[in-house]
Amino acid sequence: MSRKRRGDDDADDTTVDRIMAALERGPAGLHDLGEPTVDVPLDWPASVGDVYLAFDGGTLFGDLLTLTPAAEATVDDDGLVAIGELLGDVVWFDRKGRIWRADADTGERIVDGSRFDRWLYGVIDGLARLYDDDGEFADDAFTDDGELTDEVAEAQLHAQLKRDARAPGPRWRLARSLAARGELTAAREQLEDVVAASPELGWAWLDLARISEKLGELPGAIDEAEAAAAARPGHELTAYFLAEAARLAALAGDEPRRAGLAGRALALDPELARGQVAGATTSLEAGELDDAAHLAALARALAPRDLAVLDLVRRVDAARAQPPT
Repeated sequence: MSRKRRGDDDADDTTVDRIMAALERGPAGLHDLGEPTVDVPLDWPASVGDVYLAFDGGTLFGDLLTLTPAAEATVDDDGLVAIGELLGDVVWFDRKGRIWRADADTGERIVDGSRFDRWLYGVIDGLARLYDDDGEFADDAFTDDGELTDEVAEAQLHAQLKRDARAPGPRWRLARSLAARGELTAAREQLEDVVAASPELGWAWLDLARISEKLGELPGAIDEAEAAAAARPGHELTAYFLAEAARLAALAGDEPRRAGLAGRALALDPELARGQVAGATTSLEAGELDDAAHLAALARALAPRDLAVLDLVRRVDAARAQPPT
């Protein structure tokens, strides 16, 4: 089935026109767009359909962004429509026109754009930052190891947010990039916007807790880790989030709260402490001492009198006390 382009929504038309203008500004040969189509499914959101009435999929920026022709789009069991790939990641849209993408760190799908057209406009702006006027990769875009520079990676995220400020995905990635560079206050501001817009993102709440911990604000960190556990009832990692809250309570010296949080975590997953011991042991044997110490602290917060846990803590402490070789 098909439909005519909606002439009563100037905002959508303007966004599509700007997308086309941005693509036309690129060097010749950088994009290969499909011919416009009128065979757009009637149940597709206008923000998707209006783009496909302008061009029916294609490859953009070489093959960094691919958009599937309308006739080849597939629907998964959750009702999300796979519409293409960005940097090798599948992207989907839902019936509201929101774009979904799997988070690289957690594997969970999150909203990467509040509307397809705004998302596409921002992604195009961001990817254009990788190229010079001749269509070659810009000299300052990559490190000697072939990785995106922090400056360019963050510029791409800012480009997405400039066109789609309500999208939690790029804002979350920006927060983590800022945190990795030690800009904790700026990272916290971004994360607070993320959880305000998408309170169901438990991992984002945990990122907030970790920043509060680094800033020495342990009571707030405990609250944020507990909010991670409450973010999505029935989440498979609720017990882990509660364990993180228990670890923070132990750091804060709040024994009643630690015990309560640990009890809730173990009620959900009785093997959780044992799993942390196993993970810490593997990390210790691999020489990954920071990871081992974190997992050992989780185990101790869950089972502070368990002899296997106490032995593990001693071994981790001894390994970390050794001078580097």
